Parts: sequence; C-alpha cells; structure tokens
Amino acid sequence: MKTLKTTQIASSNYHYIKYSLPYFLDSMARLDQHLIEFYAASPHLSIEDATYATVNDLKRELDAREIRVCCLTQEQCVYPINIACEDDAIRERSVQTFFKTIEFAAQLQAPYAQIVCGRGYFDNPEEDAWKRSVQSMARIVDKAERYGVTMVIEAASYNTTNVVYDSPRIRRMLDEISSPNLKCMLDTCAVAMAKEDIREDLALLGADMVHLHFADGTPLGHLIPGEGNLPLLDYLNALDEFGYTGAIPFEIYNRLYDFDPEETMKKCLAYLTRAING
Repeated sequence: MKTLKTTQIASSNYHYIKYSLPYFLDSMARLDQHLIEFYAASPHLSIEDATYATVNDLKRELDAREIRVCCLTQEQCVYPINIACEDDAIRERSVQTFFKTIEFAAQLQAPYAQIVCGRGYFDNPEEDAWKRSVQSMARIVDKAERYGVTMVIEAASYNTTNVVYDSPRIRRMLDEISSPNLKCMLDTCAVAMAKEDIREDLALLGADMVHLHFADGTPLGHLIPGEGNLPLLDYLNALDEFGYTGAIPFEIYNRLYDFDPEETMKKCLAYLTRAING
C-alpha cells in the first residue's frame, strides 16, 4: 500500500462486552494497541448513566496505557435512540443523549463521535422522517461545534432505517447541514449491503469521508476479516488510491466472538497488518 499505514489500524471493544472494562484495556496493552474506537454501551460505558467522574476515570485508565480514542460511538441501534422518531419525547431524549456523548468525547479528547440518522415508521412518508432527522442533527452539530467534536454520519442498512441508508443520502445530509463539524464514514458491510461501488462512494463523499468501520460479512455479519465474502482487499486498495488517512477500526459486532475477544482481535490485527504491508 502506498498511502495506508499500520498506524491507522484501530482496535475496538464491540466484541468485548461479556468482559469487564479493565479486561478490555489490559487486552489492548497486551496486544500493544494504542488507538481504539470506543463503543459506548453497557457494561463499559453507558452514556445515559455515565457522569463526568465516570469518564474521567476512564480517561485516566486510557492514559495509563497510552491509548487514544479516535471515535466515541454510542449504542443507538439496540437502545431506543432515534433522532428521527415520531414520538417527541423519544426524539428529545435521543438528542440529549448525543449531547452527553459530545461532552464525553471532548473529555476523552476523541476527535469524532459517530451518529446514525434515526428512522421513521415505514408506513409513513420517508421525507417526514428526514425532516425530523435534519432538525435533530442541526441541534447536535451545533453542540459539537461548541465542544470541538466532529460528528461522523454512518449509513445503516435499509433493514434498519429509512432515513440515511446509502452514500447519496449521506451526501444529502452533509450538504443540508453544511457544517465543518459534520463529516461521514463508511462501513464495509453497509457498502456491500447497499450494493455500492466503494470508489464511487469515495468520489461522492470526498474529503468528508474521515472514518471507517472494517469488517467482513455475507454481506452483513460484521465478521473477522477473511471469514466472509466481501472484497476487503479491493476496498483497502480503493482507500489507498483515495489517499485515506483516517483510522481503520474493526467493528466486530457479532455475538459469535464474545467468548474469546482477544483471540478475535489478534486475527483482525494480523489480517490488516498483512494486507497493508503487502
């Protein structure tokens, strides 16, 4: 690879959720990992329950192991977090949760916080859900601007959302909000699920594409690289040609791997290191 470097590789705690936070952090130390995407969910960090003191303790533990957080990603698919919801109370609570995520990201010195754009009822007009999402997103990004955090939009599959489920809709949301503190990311499984060409996605999103989720799939599944059928090496070549310089975190969001997370992470790291070093 001409552009991609092994220093861009980032580990994550998605598949460590059956293990304690100290175990995950010590695992990162054992694997000599110093860059992570942090999945903010119980039991490691529940955004709604966490406090300034909780996150301060986490920051101290990260610093002790010389670990940096490239992106704080709160759980928003399993949990009832939905910034486009028809229900005003749920939508407002969701926005307030993102406000806390932004504050915690700033506290952790994480440059990015990930966000999906919510969803509406599938028997109601998509455009109505879109408008609610835009209204919520504008408030969230305003908060992010004040805290020096950049929100990164991730498209979810159409099985999950009817708001932002492909790269053209990411582009539309970026253009409508038009803020330097709103960027985007790609997920290898989502690209495949939407039957998109990653090179076309990169051309469409351009410099706004600043983050990534790397995993294998069939096309979904978020599997260890090499255990699915996605063209991961071609994706990496496309990123290399594009000149991508952001982090490459693994999103191994599959309960298959919960019981031996460190061995799973070793396999992920070995795959990506080999691919980048050629």
